[in-house]
Amino acid sequence: MVDTLEHLAASDAPLTIAQIADAVGVARPTMSAILSELDAAGWVERDASRAYRLGPGAAGLGSSPAGPASVITPDVVSVLDELVAATTCGVTVSRISDDRMTVVAKVHSQARPVPGLGLGQTLTVSYPTAAAVMAWRSSKAQAQWRGRAPDVRQRASGVLATVRDLGYAAYRPASSDASLVESLADLLSAVGPMLIEPTVRRSAIRQLAELSSRAYRSADLLVDEPLPISYLAAPIFHEGRPDYELQLGVLRSSVEPAERGRFGQALTEAAARVSALLDAETACGRTGQ
Repeated sequence: MVDTLEHLAASDAPLTIAQIADAVGVARPTMSAILSELDAAGWVERDASRAYRLGPGAAGLGSSPAGPASVITPDVVSVLDELVAATTCGVTVSRISDDRMTVVAKVHSQARPVPGLGLGQTLTVSYPTAAAVMAWRSSKAQAQWRGRAPDVRQRASGVLATVRDLGYAAYRPASSDASLVESLADLLSAVGPMLIEPTVRRSAIRQLAELSSRAYRSADLLVDEPLPISYLAAPIFHEGRPDYELQLGVLRSSVEPAERGRFGQALTEAAARVSALLDAETACGRTGQ
């Protein structure tokens, strides 16, 4: 796969399966399977002539100063490493555009890798995804995000108020069977994101997303009992704009109140540190230092 991506990156024009297979030195059926995997992940894309070129996932990881991955400096990675060490949870950084979320960094914990989207992969942003960022965006952006359904609008308003109050969003499974979060996370972690059959992997990730698709409101979190937590997410500000989201993969069916508070504090402190690093980096770039 690495050889395939490197060969496509070096080419000025899209290449056919046969051309790539011959250059990389693998059988054409094998190359077809590799390209199918990379296409599903957004790393390559096929044009009308059935030739392949790098996709938006790979392009998003370029080293251009304007690229989304350019914010992931060694200092930022150090903050992410410290957050993982403090919580034993994996973390993800995603860039949030008007309607898309793109993963630009992932740091796994030794206890469990972060399942779901890979680096450079994207997904459509809609309620309740990206609530941590949407709480600080315009009323127009929030209206588009939450949609038209009256029950969703009411709940979304409560979720955004919770983010502004706590500094982060908290998610739980929609299913009453909260233990499925851990089961699905264990499955994806055990086999690795690229080692299981594509259809099965996509199904598992889709189910995991569904189980992590309900956001808590403040009153929900203030109960004195364990709660299932899939993810916590805090905004990262870049020059005052909530362009990124820092996500903590708790992925547990039962989290005690004190531990929920500890996770939230560690996450928001890390997000604030990353925001400060991004602004410092921008300021240095402007002064040439």
